[in-house]
Amino acid sequence: MASAEFLARVQRYQEIPTNVPGTFANESYLTRLPGLVRDCVANNRECFSHEQSKRLLQLADDMVNDAVIPLPSQYPEESAKSPTSSQWETLLKGKNYTWQNSPWFMGEQYMFHLVLLLAEYYTTGIDPFHPSKVAELKESTPWALLQTAVGLSAQEEASSQSHHDQLKRFVKLCLWGNKADGCYKEVKDTISGSDASLEFDDELLLVDHSDKVITYLEQKAREVGDAKKLGIQFINDNSGTELLLDLALVDHLLVHGWCGKVTLNVKVEPMYVSDATPADVLEHIAEMQRETRTLEVQALGKRLASYIQSEQLIVRPDIFWNRYTYYWEMP
Repeated sequence: MASAEFLARVQRYQEIPTNVPGTFANESYLTRLPGLVRDCVANNRECFSHEQSKRLLQLADDMVNDAVIPLPSQYPEESAKSPTSSQWETLLKGKNYTWQNSPWFMGEQYMFHLVLLLAEYYTTGIDPFHPSKVAELKESTPWALLQTAVGLSAQEEASSQSHHDQLKRFVKLCLWGNKADGCYKEVKDTISGSDASLEFDDELLLVDHSDKVITYLEQKAREVGDAKKLGIQFINDNSGTELLLDLALVDHLLVHGWCGKVTLNVKVEPMYVSDATPADVLEHIAEMQRETRTLEVQALGKRLASYIQSEQLIVRPDIFWNRYTYYWEMP
């Protein structure tokens, strides 16, 4: 639970507005977000109806032209089926926000909710961002990076590094995979293509609590007497490269006896282009087991599938992760 002192400090800061020309927040509604919506339409040519495509392209134009942000209630059939539309209605009603004169992050998160409404996700159940996720898994780079991680884990059996330092290196490899965010193409491109690697420099880390985290795990294992009694919780973000490396870390934790169970906390419904849902996790594990993968990656996929069957790996969706909610409001 957040302290009163922390909350007071947070309240002193203003939300970032979208109405300052030249800022990232403003440019997001002129180029980045409209571009993502147009890509979504292009990627779903065979799936979207003419009306769905038309509505989404209008949304892209509305952001560029600074139109008034529509309420979920303007799409009653879809919003009635959504677990989050009522919260958005409460947040936005009566504010008369426009796309370029509103709180940046709130508007961006709501824009992705609007995509679900306009694409009729709550009726069809079809993830409008799935083509983008599949496209990344068809590239060679994510699998080359995963192979690097799998190879590292295997090498550590004969490594002179301590158990602690082995996990520390693996955690940082997993962290580096977080650059592969489908919502920020410029950042994602730095870990894509033929030159992509998992080489990193600690000087690039703004904050490094890895030693503290691993020492805490070691301490808890001593307290309970058996590390296999411990459970580790992941708060997952993106699918694709990031999720592949998350799953490699899950395997490392279980194989090397850091814990007996891992829980992946994922989104209930699609969000931010590449955010992971339960279906994405299962699809990634299945993709690992294709005969076209290396033997090491296939073996990883089979181990992960067995962890799910034995409930050593739990995939737990919760609508909390889809809501416009702060961490300190976590139930």
